[in-house]
Amino acid sequence: MNGLIVMQGETYEEERKQSLLQTAIFDRSGARNFSWEYMNDLVPGDLVMHYVKGQIKALSVVKEPTHIVTDEAGQKKYRAKVTYTDLERPLDIAPLFENIRPLLPEKYAPFQQDGSGNSGYLFPIHVELTLYLIKQLRIVVEDQLIQPTLLEETSNLTVSLLGKLRDWQTAFIAQRDEFLQQRRLDALTEHTNCAICGAAFAPLLDVPFIKAPEKCIQEERLDKYNALVLCHNHHMLFKEGLVTMNDKGQLLVSERLVDEQYALGLYEGQQVMLVKEQKKYVKWHRNQVFQSI
Repeated sequence: MNGLIVMQGETYEEERKQSLLQTAIFDRSGARNFSWEYMNDLVPGDLVMHYVKGQIKALSVVKEPTHIVTDEAGQKKYRAKVTYTDLERPLDIAPLFENIRPLLPEKYAPFQQDGSGNSGYLFPIHVELTLYLIKQLRIVVEDQLIQPTLLEETSNLTVSLLGKLRDWQTAFIAQRDEFLQQRRLDALTEHTNCAICGAAFAPLLDVPFIKAPEKCIQEERLDKYNALVLCHNHHMLFKEGLVTMNDKGQLLVSERLVDEQYALGLYEGQQVMLVKEQKKYVKWHRNQVFQSI
């Protein structure tokens, strides 16, 4: 089960009427568009949020895998059948964007840094952003139940939607937790010690992402090399950007820890065991998180 945002604009009404998602396979020059190609990754049960003119206007669930059709003009298109659920009160993105911005990946984000929608059609979003948007939708729907309009008061759609949101929220949380548990198990099977101090007592070990998961594309998030086994103390220092590594795998310690580093078992320049596949993620951490002073 995945979360996605689809940018529909003028195509929304027609696609909603036909209960589908649809986009061309090739553009006018014969090239493929990355956001169109994500249609191939849809699986039944995926949750799609429909973005139209600054708002999440509807939600849908994918009912069957994408297939290729030829339209009346002879153009080949990707098409997937979905079930739409309209929102009586669409969710405005602009008031929420300062909270959304930190949750956007560096590549292939559905929104630009000014809050407007990116050019494209379909954008996978990671579980943190999916859960944040579901939470905001729940707030809107629960407000409808507390302070309904005359029209909403006679509608069962609001109650039904709240139940669906709760179910989706529960499912995404369970899926996230299962993924993190399996990720931890896999990492600790290969590496049984803290990479910095060598502590080997499993209950004291964490498996943080090297590159923050909310900044990752899906492939980076799932990559087993985007992980580092650290004890609790060194995990928190790494998370706060007080330690990192250089390209040679040597420990770098923030000047903020100059009086504490030896008590914390930190020695500038000590070797941390890294493999080459981890180094691109360590470089991101060093450039984006590490606080040298």
